[in-house]
Amino acid sequence: MAVCAHAQGPSADGAAADPSTTLQDLQRVLTQPVYGDGRTAGASKHEQDLERAPAAVVIRTGGEIRAQGYRTLAEVLESMPGINIQYDRTYAYGGIRGISRPGDFTSRLLVLIDGARINDALYEGGPVGREFPLDVSLIDRVEFIAGPGSALYGSSAVLGVVNVITRTPSQLAGLKVSGEIGTSANRKAGATWGGELAGARVIFGLASERRPGRDLYFPEFDTPENNGGIADDADGESAGKMFMKARWSSLTVSAGLSEREKHIPTASYGVLFGAPNVWTDRYGFLNADYAERLDANQEISLRAGLERYRFRLRSVFGPRDDPSVSTEADAANAWSGEARYSWLGFADHRLTAGIEFQRNTRQSILLQSASPDAQVLTDFNVDSARYAFYAADEWQLAPAWLLNAGLRADRRIDGQFTTSPRWAVIWTPNRQWTLKWTQGSAFREPNAFERLYADDTQRANPNLKVETLASRELVASWRPSEALTLESSLYAFRIRDVIELMTAGDGMNVFGNRGGLNSRGLDLTATYVWPHGAQLRASWSRQLATDQDTGEVLSGAPRSLVKLAWTIPGPLAGTLFGTNIRYVSSRLTRSGNRLGAYVHANAHLNYAPPGRPWSVAVGVYNLTGERHEDPVGPEHVQDAVAQDGREFRLQLGWAF
Repeated sequence: MAVCAHAQGPSADGAAADPSTTLQDLQRVLTQPVYGDGRTAGASKHEQDLERAPAAVVIRTGGEIRAQGYRTLAEVLESMPGINIQYDRTYAYGGIRGISRPGDFTSRLLVLIDGARINDALYEGGPVGREFPLDVSLIDRVEFIAGPGSALYGSSAVLGVVNVITRTPSQLAGLKVSGEIGTSANRKAGATWGGELAGARVIFGLASERRPGRDLYFPEFDTPENNGGIADDADGESAGKMFMKARWSSLTVSAGLSEREKHIPTASYGVLFGAPNVWTDRYGFLNADYAERLDANQEISLRAGLERYRFRLRSVFGPRDDPSVSTEADAANAWSGEARYSWLGFADHRLTAGIEFQRNTRQSILLQSASPDAQVLTDFNVDSARYAFYAADEWQLAPAWLLNAGLRADRRIDGQFTTSPRWAVIWTPNRQWTLKWTQGSAFREPNAFERLYADDTQRANPNLKVETLASRELVASWRPSEALTLESSLYAFRIRDVIELMTAGDGMNVFGNRGGLNSRGLDLTATYVWPHGAQLRASWSRQLATDQDTGEVLSGAPRSLVKLAWTIPGPLAGTLFGTNIRYVSSRLTRSGNRLGAYVHANAHLNYAPPGRPWSVAVGVYNLTGERHEDPVGPEHVQDAVAQDGREFRLQLGWAF
């Protein structure tokens, strides 16, 4: 998935910063505009105005991310219409437009960093929690392209595409260090540096975070032999991340390494409650992008990338008086590439064509019982490859009419072919109004874990079929004044042969194709920006996802989401206050129990005084101490897992 040439081009980076203005640039970070960016790079694989994008696109800028105190990509996405994040104290999962299925590692959402896929090659999940390999301090903006994206991006781009654009050296010129401490002795340290090195414009970032364990109560395990349902010193988490990006004229090289270690307190997958259960995810990537404008009408873009994913766990299983220890070692290696050509020489057209491949040289899982007797439960090591060709045309039919049509043909890892069309008609009668009708399809291949994994609680299913989606959407945007923007999106889609973790009649879990799901809904958003820089954004989402065969409402997702975000400069220069409130309606668990609705509110205050090298920020999360629960999958004994109460965070920064 190639990086947008324009987003990485000279206009994005600019000339080297004047040393006399470096400190001022750093101090303006928190007060940069927080209202929506008018450009997107991910919707068409090139930078374009939002009005011309063939999809509903939502953007959160770096200024708003820092003003609101978002700590993870999941929290950024949770501020967007139609997205609901669920957390089972293992991973954060993205529920999108009413679809949040058991056993889904957010594999229907494609996540990109600067246009390059980072869904791993084994589980193909989109990382959105602390396992996401980029620290939020390095994010320039986040683009969410709602709806099917397989016409450009292939498998996994079913419910949407998230494109995370990283910051440039001129935005983070010089050295900046930061530290923070929070509730329960949570702590984090980070450093960034941007400048000239070996003839390149370079940005480098490091971050390390520790969240100590604590005692958690689970009523499902409330027996004397299980310590009354209390998991002692559980739920600890640590994460370390490194990112580097260097640019020489037309060539950009980026690399990242991350490791996240999580102590799982929920006794999922049948492990012994209260015993150590540590999961470790490691991810590394290297991408090289070359973008060149051949002349006024021709552009080429080339990308080559490497990916390495590792997962380790060590778990203890019962009985308590004679436990056994299991270990798991997962690995995925992949290399990929893309070549894209754009031609603007045909009047009123922008033609784009490209080829892409992904070669998975290793996809392996080794699960074995280490004690008291060695026993291999799962051991597979496979390789696979997928190849694709895509083409798209933006045709300006008339001054007010734009037709966008695209088609991608994928040779899947099973050797079969899938075609994914997409088209959009965009009408812009004047500067205030934009109307879009979009229609498209998408697909997701069953990943290696879903097909081949087996243990004492789960069976393999190598005969899984590809799931497919067909979607229609009407998008409207009205801007009656420079300050006010009103947007709506009315959609309906159907997913066939849905891949889902189920519980069979013998009590074993197995991934299967469950038939079809239907979803329809409406997203409404209003944004108002005051002349002095304050912004108020409100959104309401109404969504209904049902089983195609039975008509029953699906578990996991809420029917209604209401979100408010207010950002306002304070009375002192360099002060910025942000608060956001989220209402989530009731949800069904997998067993049919209904979880109550809840309201979650956060507040964040930033202070970066002009002319000073230091900055300070204070955040309060879950202001009212709401203790809601999130539904979880069949790998858990629990039907739902309680979430955290009120948390505090203090940040200090220093610019050199």
